[in-house]
Amino acid sequence: MTTLDTRTEIESDDLATGGKHRLHEPGGRGGLIEVVRHRTVLSMLARRDVRMRYRYSSLGFAWAYVKPTVQFLAYYFIIGVVLGLERRVENFAVYVFSGLCLLFFFNETIGNATRSIVKNRAIVKKIWLPRQVFPIAGVIVAASRFVPQFLILMIGATATGWYFTWTGLAAAVAGVGVVVVWGLALGLLLSAVNVYLREVQNFLELTGFLTHWLTPMIKPWTLVAGRLVPDLGLVGVMLLTAYLWNPLTTAVELFHLAFWSPTVDFYLELSPYLWTRAYVFFGLGVVVLAGSQWLFKRLQVRFAEEL
Repeated sequence: MTTLDTRTEIESDDLATGGKHRLHEPGGRGGLIEVVRHRTVLSMLARRDVRMRYRYSSLGFAWAYVKPTVQFLAYYFIIGVVLGLERRVENFAVYVFSGLCLLFFFNETIGNATRSIVKNRAIVKKIWLPRQVFPIAGVIVAASRFVPQFLILMIGATATGWYFTWTGLAAAVAGVGVVVVWGLALGLLLSAVNVYLREVQNFLELTGFLTHWLTPMIKPWTLVAGRLVPDLGLVGVMLLTAYLWNPLTTAVELFHLAFWSPTVDFYLELSPYLWTRAYVFFGLGVVVLAGSQWLFKRLQVRFAEEL
């Protein structure tokens, strides 16, 4: 038997037994693992999106600082100075901005990922790629905007007395980890649903600002508890429990522990069971991410048709 005949026989066996030459469904079957194999394409998509966002802007990447800065100034002067919360929360500026930059990262992650499939419809309809590469590229773009905001936070916190602790480092890593896992899980799910129901991305634009009010980014949780529990009784206790036991509140409080707590002279109690909630929500986020990936793989079959 010749070498060519042997090779032909081996390839035929591979096809028959489902070996490396077997056919794949569009978008691949490896899920998020396929994205790792296509990391070069992922990098190209992320760089393209960053360039496109600032292509026609004279300020360029400086716009990454503008929106969070405007939001911070609005919260600081209206809530802090005008309404007087600055007098009740020491170093109120770092308290607000440590939560704001993390929530801005989460909302950017969700928004970018949700719009990613529809935005890249021309590629989805014509080129074979793992579909997950598009929402993950959106997460990377959001991260590129988070980095300069994080650096500003570090500068501001250091200027007001921040110092390094291993607990603070662990809290910062845990806070980012919770946001990334939940942002990717929800973004992956919503990007698939948005192909079939385009109102999803519009709904997110309307509700994104609610994360600022449903977490202790502006007011310490003790002030919220002081209003809910005495006024509403059992209903207030239930609302307070829901307020505390959600991943964004946990992530924001972890950032407060990492960057705000070392800068204050007196102890302001952070929300209870903080580290327990961090472990719970990171683990639960991984489970939700697996479920989102499972649903994404089933919805992607008709992406090209729906687009």
